[in-house]
Amino acid sequence: MNRRRFLGGMVAAGALAHSRRAHAAAALSYGPASFEVTSTSALVWLRASARAQVRVEFGTSATLAGATVTAPGLATQASDYTVVTGLGGLTPDTEYFYRGVVSEEGSDPVQGSIGRFRTAPTAAREFRFAWSGDMEGGRRPFAILDHVTALRPDFFLMLGDTIYADIPKDKFVPSLAHYRAKHREIREDRSLQRMLAAMPVVAMWDDHEVENDFDRTHPALPDGRQAFREYWTIPSSDTLYRRFAWTPALEMFVLDCRSYRNPKADTDGPAKTMLGAVQKAWLKDALKDSQATFKVIVSSVPMLPPTSKVDSWSGYPTERQELVDFIKRERLRNVVVLSADFHVALDYEESGISEFIAGPIGASPYCQGGRGVARRQELERYGRFFICDAMNFGAVTVRPDASPPHIEVQVIDGKGTVRHRRTIPAS
Repeated sequence: MNRRRFLGGMVAAGALAHSRRAHAAAALSYGPASFEVTSTSALVWLRASARAQVRVEFGTSATLAGATVTAPGLATQASDYTVVTGLGGLTPDTEYFYRGVVSEEGSDPVQGSIGRFRTAPTAAREFRFAWSGDMEGGRRPFAILDHVTALRPDFFLMLGDTIYADIPKDKFVPSLAHYRAKHREIREDRSLQRMLAAMPVVAMWDDHEVENDFDRTHPALPDGRQAFREYWTIPSSDTLYRRFAWTPALEMFVLDCRSYRNPKADTDGPAKTMLGAVQKAWLKDALKDSQATFKVIVSSVPMLPPTSKVDSWSGYPTERQELVDFIKRERLRNVVVLSADFHVALDYEESGISEFIAGPIGASPYCQGGRGVARRQELERYGRFFICDAMNFGAVTVRPDASPPHIEVQVIDGKGTVRHRRTIPAS
């Protein structure tokens, strides 16, 4: 079964699952989706429509012939009926197919639609991933995600603002029930559903999962965090920040830029932090420890550009400079930053470190509105490539076998057109 037929089959299977929902007391309302795929493991996410048992069938056949069936997980109201199932003992660099099966006492089991993912290779070889962020429910459909799916990346980085809980403002209620409802609103988007079924995702939150520009002092932070974790699966129960590798060529350090930060209005200095002392020490140790050719810092907010937006790293310049100085002092080579949140695509470089910003998927572009002219002029002063008036995403191709090894970064707009590309060779 080729990929085009597979993607078409997912749509048909989704319609069949929707039809079956009308005849079953409990069914799968959202899914399938896979997260945090490694060379030997994966996390499968599904959501039932009511209390029920949920199993996962998985295997290497696109028809799931001879599939392995997991033990059941229980969908309950305590997790908004979401269920995460861990798959282990997988074969590296192998395509897997999977689906959920929901059952309820007195009803026949109901199968969901089929998803797929490919496990990470253990040997260095060429691969590709994509990233973007910023999805506001009122901007659906997120048609740009169909271009991501068509690109067939090995995985996708979702860099924050997975919902806009505080839009519209007159209906914003900072509560667990409200945050869950906003996540369900986003999951209604068919383009997002197709993308989640076609590739694994690594996700991080930003401010609109709780409220615009929130920091560690926000009283609703625990509720926003719980709802985010219910819909965007994170492997650790303790922290959102983490590291992961995809082949020996590339390792990523995914930062939590919200849970530990000081209020942006605090006076800048050594005591003002975005990462918190523990996460910052972890990042430094992880960067020094990494043996990967390319080291990618994943920040939900822009790091290097000196923007006027003090909610980004520009509002925390002392800590930002501390990290830049650390990278230079330790002679850490081939460090790249990927970010989102700005609602702009930007290629930026400072102190030998390249940063690429992408987005939005579905939100107001940076240069729209009354301040659009001034904002465009601000970007023009950088003298670098940018897109500030259209939806976009970024794609990174890693070529460890090239001479020299390099990564190629592309910026792709909402029509699927490559608007920019830059190659960064390993030094």
